[in-house]
Amino acid sequence: MTKPVPILETERLRMRGFAGDDFPFFRAMWADPEVTRFIGGKPKSVEQSWTTFLKMIGHWSVMGYGYWAVEEKSSGALIGEVGFVDYKRPIMPSLKGEPEIGWVLAPAGHGKGYATEAALAAVRWGDEYFDGARMSCIIDVGHDASIGVAEKCGFKETVRTRYGGEDIIVLHRD
Repeated sequence: MTKPVPILETERLRMRGFAGDDFPFFRAMWADPEVTRFIGGKPKSVEQSWTTFLKMIGHWSVMGYGYWAVEEKSSGALIGEVGFVDYKRPIMPSLKGEPEIGWVLAPAGHGKGYATEAALAAVRWGDEYFDGARMSCIIDVGHDASIGVAEKCGFKETVRTRYGGEDIIVLHRD
Protein backbone atom coordinates (compact mmCIF):
# COMPACT_ATOMS: atom_id res chain seq x y z
CA MET A 1 0.00 0.00 0.00
CA THR A 2 1.28 3.45 -0.91
CA LYS A 3 1.96 5.93 1.87
CA PRO A 4 0.07 9.22 1.61
CA VAL A 5 1.89 12.23 0.18
CA PRO A 6 3.30 14.19 3.13
CA ILE A 7 1.87 17.66 3.68
CA LEU A 8 4.46 20.41 4.10
CA GLU A 9 3.67 23.87 5.41
CA THR A 10 5.63 27.08 5.34
CA GLU A 11 4.67 30.49 6.63
CA ARG A 12 2.58 31.27 3.54
CA LEU A 13 2.22 27.97 1.68
CA ARG A 14 0.74 24.50 2.02
CA MET A 15 2.20 21.70 -0.11
CA ARG A 16 0.10 18.57 -0.64
CA GLY A 17 -0.47 15.78 -3.11
CA PHE A 18 -2.38 16.49 -6.29
CA ALA A 19 -6.04 15.43 -6.49
CA GLY A 20 -8.26 14.93 -9.53
CA ASP A 21 -10.00 18.25 -8.89
CA ASP A 22 -6.66 20.04 -9.42
CA PHE A 23 -6.51 19.25 -13.14
CA PRO A 24 -8.28 22.41 -14.37
CA PHE A 25 -5.68 24.56 -12.58
CA PHE A 26 -2.84 22.32 -13.78
CA ARG A 27 -4.12 22.47 -17.36
CA ALA A 28 -4.45 26.26 -17.31
CA MET A 29 -0.99 26.70 -15.82
CA TRP A 30 0.69 24.48 -18.42
CA ALA A 31 -1.26 26.14 -21.26
CA ASP A 32 0.16 29.55 -20.34
CA PRO A 33 3.03 30.67 -22.63
CA GLU A 34 4.56 32.67 -19.77
CA VAL A 35 4.85 29.47 -17.71
CA THR A 36 6.25 27.30 -20.49
CA ARG A 37 8.61 29.88 -21.99
CA PHE A 38 11.60 28.32 -20.23
CA ILE A 39 10.14 24.81 -19.86
CA GLY A 40 9.90 23.24 -23.27
CA GLY A 41 9.21 26.56 -24.98
CA LYS A 42 5.55 26.06 -25.81
CA PRO A 43 2.26 25.50 -23.99
CA LYS A 44 1.13 21.93 -23.42
CA SER A 45 -1.95 20.51 -25.13
CA VAL A 46 -4.76 19.06 -23.00
CA GLU A 47 -3.39 15.57 -23.70
CA GLN A 48 0.16 16.54 -22.72
CA SER A 49 -1.09 18.25 -19.57
CA TRP A 50 -3.15 15.21 -18.59
CA THR A 51 -0.19 12.85 -19.11
CA THR A 52 2.05 15.12 -17.04
CA PHE A 53 -0.61 15.43 -14.35
CA LEU A 54 -0.86 11.65 -14.07
CA LYS A 55 2.95 11.41 -13.85
CA MET A 56 2.87 13.85 -10.94
CA ILE A 57 0.42 11.67 -9.05
CA GLY A 58 1.96 8.33 -10.03
CA HIS A 59 5.52 9.29 -9.19
CA TRP A 60 4.67 9.21 -5.48
CA SER A 61 3.22 5.70 -5.80
CA VAL A 62 6.22 4.22 -7.59
CA MET A 63 9.14 6.23 -6.20
CA GLY A 64 7.92 7.37 -2.77
CA TYR A 65 8.49 11.01 -3.75
CA GLY A 66 7.25 13.41 -6.38
CA TYR A 67 5.73 16.85 -6.85
CA TRP A 68 3.49 18.64 -4.40
CA ALA A 69 0.63 20.92 -5.36
CA VAL A 70 1.43 24.31 -3.83
CA GLU A 71 -1.40 26.33 -2.28
CA GLU A 72 -1.36 29.86 -0.96
CA LYS A 73 -2.53 29.58 2.67
CA SER A 74 -4.24 32.97 2.79
CA SER A 75 -6.55 32.24 -0.17
CA GLY A 76 -6.43 28.46 -0.54
CA ALA A 77 -5.66 28.99 -4.23
CA LEU A 78 -3.32 26.67 -6.09
CA ILE A 79 -0.30 28.56 -7.33
CA GLY A 80 2.00 25.86 -8.69
CA GLU A 81 4.00 22.73 -8.06
CA VAL A 82 7.35 21.77 -6.55
CA GLY A 83 9.06 18.48 -5.89
CA PHE A 84 11.46 15.76 -6.90
CA VAL A 85 11.49 13.37 -9.84
CA ASP A 86 13.52 10.67 -11.49
CA TYR A 87 12.63 10.95 -15.17
CA LYS A 88 15.61 8.86 -16.30
CA ARG A 89 16.50 11.66 -18.67
CA PRO A 90 18.93 10.85 -21.48
CA ILE A 91 21.21 13.70 -20.46
CA MET A 92 24.97 14.04 -20.20
CA PRO A 93 26.29 14.17 -17.64
CA SER A 94 23.88 11.62 -16.22
CA LEU A 95 21.66 12.51 -13.25
CA LYS A 96 21.28 8.82 -12.38
CA GLY A 97 20.75 8.31 -8.68
CA GLU A 98 20.28 12.02 -8.00
CA PRO A 99 16.87 13.32 -6.92
CA GLU A 100 16.01 16.10 -9.38
CA ILE A 101 14.09 19.03 -7.92
CA GLY A 102 11.89 21.32 -9.95
CA TRP A 103 9.28 24.03 -9.48
CA VAL A 104 6.66 25.72 -11.62
CA LEU A 105 4.38 28.56 -10.59
CA ALA A 106 1.41 30.08 -12.35
CA PRO A 107 1.82 33.80 -13.10
CA ALA A 108 -0.33 34.72 -10.06
CA GLY A 109 2.45 33.28 -7.88
CA HIS A 110 5.36 35.04 -9.60
CA GLY A 111 7.42 37.72 -7.88
CA LYS A 112 6.34 36.91 -4.32
CA GLY A 113 9.15 34.63 -3.20
CA TYR A 114 6.82 31.62 -3.29
CA ALA A 115 9.10 29.49 -5.50
CA THR A 116 12.01 29.91 -3.08
CA GLU A 117 9.79 29.29 -0.05
CA ALA A 118 8.34 26.09 -1.53
CA ALA A 119 11.67 24.84 -2.90
CA LEU A 120 13.39 25.37 0.46
CA ALA A 121 10.64 23.36 2.17
CA ALA A 122 11.05 20.59 -0.41
CA VAL A 123 14.85 20.60 0.02
CA ARG A 124 14.50 20.30 3.82
CA TRP A 125 12.17 17.34 3.31
CA GLY A 126 14.54 15.89 0.70
CA ASP A 127 17.55 16.17 2.99
CA GLU A 128 15.81 13.77 5.36
CA TYR A 129 14.08 11.53 2.83
CA PHE A 130 17.12 11.08 0.59
CA ASP A 131 19.49 10.84 3.59
CA GLY A 132 21.70 13.70 2.45
CA ALA A 133 22.07 12.49 -1.16
CA ARG A 134 23.30 14.90 -3.79
CA MET A 135 20.34 16.70 -5.41
CA SER A 136 20.25 18.08 -8.93
CA CYS A 137 18.16 20.43 -11.03
CA ILE A 138 18.20 21.54 -14.63
CA ILE A 139 17.29 25.06 -15.70
CA ASP A 140 17.08 26.77 -19.07
CA VAL A 141 20.10 29.05 -19.57
CA GLY A 142 17.93 32.19 -19.86
CA HIS A 143 15.72 31.54 -16.84
CA ASP A 144 17.33 33.94 -14.36
CA ALA A 145 14.47 33.78 -11.84
CA SER A 146 14.76 29.99 -11.50
CA ILE A 147 18.53 30.16 -11.34
CA GLY A 148 18.11 32.58 -8.42
CA VAL A 149 15.73 30.17 -6.66
CA ALA A 150 18.19 27.31 -7.11
CA GLU A 151 21.07 29.38 -5.72
CA LYS A 152 19.01 30.43 -2.68
CA CYS A 153 18.42 26.71 -2.04
CA GLY A 154 22.16 25.97 -2.12
CA PHE A 155 22.45 24.68 -5.70
CA LYS A 156 25.54 25.56 -7.69
CA GLU A 157 26.14 25.33 -11.42
CA THR A 158 28.21 22.29 -12.33
CA VAL A 159 27.92 22.14 -16.11
CA ARG A 160 26.14 23.55 -19.13
CA THR A 161 24.80 21.08 -21.65
CA ARG A 162 21.87 20.49 -24.00
CA TYR A 163 18.62 18.68 -23.31
CA GLY A 164 15.53 18.52 -25.51
CA GLY A 165 17.24 20.76 -28.05
CA GLU A 166 17.75 23.54 -25.48
CA ASP A 167 20.82 24.90 -23.70
CA ILE A 168 20.50 24.12 -20.01
CA ILE A 169 22.42 24.50 -16.79
CA VAL A 170 22.84 21.51 -14.49
CA LEU A 171 23.06 22.53 -10.85
CA HIS A 172 23.86 20.40 -7.81
CA ARG A 173 23.45 20.64 -4.08
CA ASP A 174 25.78 18.42 -2.06
